[in-house]
Amino acid sequence: MELTEALPFIEANHFALVSTVGASGRAQTTVVSAGLVDGHVGFVSRAETVKVRNVRRSGQCSVTLVNPDNRRYVTVQGEASVHGWDNTDEAAMLDLLGRVYSAAGRPPDRWDDFGAAMREERRTVVLVTPERVYGSLRVRG
Repeated sequence: MELTEALPFIEANHFALVSTVGASGRAQTTVVSAGLVDGHVGFVSRAETVKVRNVRRSGQCSVTLVNPDNRRYVTVQGEASVHGWDNTDEAAMLDLLGRVYSAAGRPPDRWDDFGAAMREERRTVVLVTPERVYGSLRVRG
């Protein structure tokens, strides 16, 4: 499947499973909200979570976006980058966080003070470059 074929699905569905590989070689999977940002699939997490540590170590991640109503899905696998308070200046970090939250269907205006909440919680962005895209988009009758 080409990314272009999956774009409408990714833009409409934000419920996602993120899979990373731990240092032991075991898979680690968690639920997130994800969306498309600048050609990458992105999600937000606290900086010290297992998934963020795994991505920092391996540089790889898979994100499976799911439509729970019809069980259709798209998986995006590829190189992943972590953008955090330690490697991104504050204005760029807040901008990126806002764009990823919006793309994932969770606009920043739901927080009273978005910037303060993001700094306090040390929210971090993971961006996955689509290298392999596959899934099940056809709804069968």
